[in-house]
Amino acid sequence: MRRALQWLLLEFLLFGCIGLIYLSYINSRLAADVNRLEAELGRMTIQDPDRIYMVAIEDPEVPPEVASGVDRVWQFRCYLPAGYDSMNKIGTGRIAKEGAYLSGGYSGSWTPPPAKPIETILMVSVKKSGDRIVVFSSIPGLRSFITSWPDFSSDRIEDLVVDTLVQPNRGSRSFDQQTILPLLRIYNPATAKDEQVAGKPLTTYRGGLILICPKSLEAKVEQLRNGEVPEGFEPGWIASGVGNE
Repeated sequence: MRRALQWLLLEFLLFGCIGLIYLSYINSRLAADVNRLEAELGRMTIQDPDRIYMVAIEDPEVPPEVASGVDRVWQFRCYLPAGYDSMNKIGTGRIAKEGAYLSGGYSGSWTPPPAKPIETILMVSVKKSGDRIVVFSSIPGLRSFITSWPDFSSDRIEDLVVDTLVQPNRGSRSFDQQTILPLLRIYNPATAKDEQVAGKPLTTYRGGLILICPKSLEAKVEQLRNGEVPEGFEPGWIASGVGNE
């Protein structure tokens, strides 16, 4: 009788382990499905209303008359918390694979922080035009840019590296309000050049960069753009991209 009870207990333990493994598998599949749906629909779960959330939309909805006039379009659904005081920076010239370094033309804009949280679509599009790439970026109701990046005469869009902060099928990401966000980085890997920047070796490429930064860090972003290291700088100040598409 005692041996039978032991076997029965072992069977319960065995089936329990199998059940846990199966449930773990089902949960991982469900998480993958959630990430896929977030990418397709641009949906995200806001767990902390004081953080920034962003998710890439897999198939951007672009009017046909707009789609016919651009080569690539990216759309990101963004949640911006109330009081988020930020600036939009865009520039072209020599850039690095990571960070905020940029030697070349550069501009930025600032709008008053929203009084209430905002969920909006941020769109970036590029169009090859002769020896330039025309770039348009927009956050409806907040800010927009249209600019021309020169020196891309021999570059095909398909040959350029595109590094974005979020990508479809990888779900949403959240960031602290004091994080510098390189939204999109485009460069030609064939234009690599080893340089000395601010006394340190750095490999740069011909390309362009769009980033969002907290206004309170604008002066430090300028230092980073010039290859300098601000006092107290930590790598976590700058969000990393997710690699080439």
